[in-house]
Order: sequence, then C-alpha cells, then structure tokens
Amino acid sequence: MAADLAPRIDFSKLKCFPELDGEKNKIVTKAFLESAQNVIDSIESFGILFSPIVKDMRGNVKRLEAKYNENDKAFHYLEDLILCDSKGNESSDAFDTVTEGLLWLKRALEMIERFFRNMLDDTTCSDNVKHLLKKAYEDALLPYHGFFAQKGFQVLHHYVPTRTALLGSSQTNNNNIVALKTFLVTFRANIDHINAFFEANNLNKTYKV
Repeated sequence: MAADLAPRIDFSKLKCFPELDGEKNKIVTKAFLESAQNVIDSIESFGILFSPIVKDMRGNVKRLEAKYNENDKAFHYLEDLILCDSKGNESSDAFDTVTEGLLWLKRALEMIERFFRNMLDDTTCSDNVKHLLKKAYEDALLPYHGFFAQKGFQVLHHYVPTRTALLGSSQTNNNNIVALKTFLVTFRANIDHINAFFEANNLNKTYKV
C-alpha cells in the first residue's frame, strides 16, 4: 500500500535550475540542460500518452547539447550559445536551428512550471488536476499551436495523473511540497530570464505548428 502512495515525482531528487551568474547575469548552459532533462524525466512519469511531448523536448535538449559540445568554453553560457547560433542563421527560415530548439523547449518547460505552480496555488487541493494542466497549456503553448495541435492536447490533458499520484498522499507529501516550492524558484527565474533575453534580442517567433 505504501508503494502505491509514493509520489511519481520526488522533487528533492531533481537538480534545481542554476542561479544566474551574479557577474555575467547569464545561465550556465550545462546546468540548465541537466535540469531541463530532469523535468523531462518527470513528465515521462505522467504516462506513455505523454511520450510525444517527452520526445520533442528531449530532441531540443539534444540539439542544444550538440551545439554546446562544439565549443563548451565559448558556449559556457546559454546566451552566448544562442547569440552565436542566431547570427549564423539570420537568413534562414528553417525551424531546426538551435535557437528554435530553445524557444520550443522553453515554452514546454513554462507549461510544466505553470502546471506545478497551479497545483501549489490550488487551495482546494483537488485530486483532479486536469484543469490545472489545461490552464498551464493555455498560458504557455496554446498561442503557438494550430488546430491539430490544440485538438491533440484537448485529448491528452484528460490523462494527466492525479495530485496524489504525482505528489504523494496528503499524509506523506509535505516534504515533497516543500521541495517543489524550492525547485520552482530558480525554475521560474530561468524561464523569465530566457523570455527577457529572447525579447531583447528579437528572437521570438510566433508562427503556429
């Protein structure tokens, strides 16, 4: 019985997103990608129906990792990696650049961050969290999804696990809730920083898929 109540996601075991470098005000690339991979692993625990999201996010992480590995010293910071990539693709409309990869990875991460935060903010503590994922999707990804992608998500969100399945039973999940609150601090800070960076460098693209 105890095993059935164990949370699918133990936030104390996830690597927090990095603090911004105080001097450079930048994000360390390797640390960011490691934390993003942790989040992707947590989404995988939602169930096999979420595998397309997992596959897409992992593909974008691998794209960023490949660019980073070309010159890990020059690309120590995520912003330097993206600026190098975007300058090299100024005349390209291709959707498979590293910059595009971070853009879509960031949007998916933001949906997950909003979903976790919605669970924390839900004062009813309802075990049904479908509406919380739906709201997170509407805020983070809906503006960039066309008809078919929207319909796909409308089906998918009905299969998100319950609050108990994700966080643990109400009697035993207090430590996990505390760990989640801690995890979300730098998670949100990284997303806000990347959003500001994309806006400042005119890198946002609003096409729909």
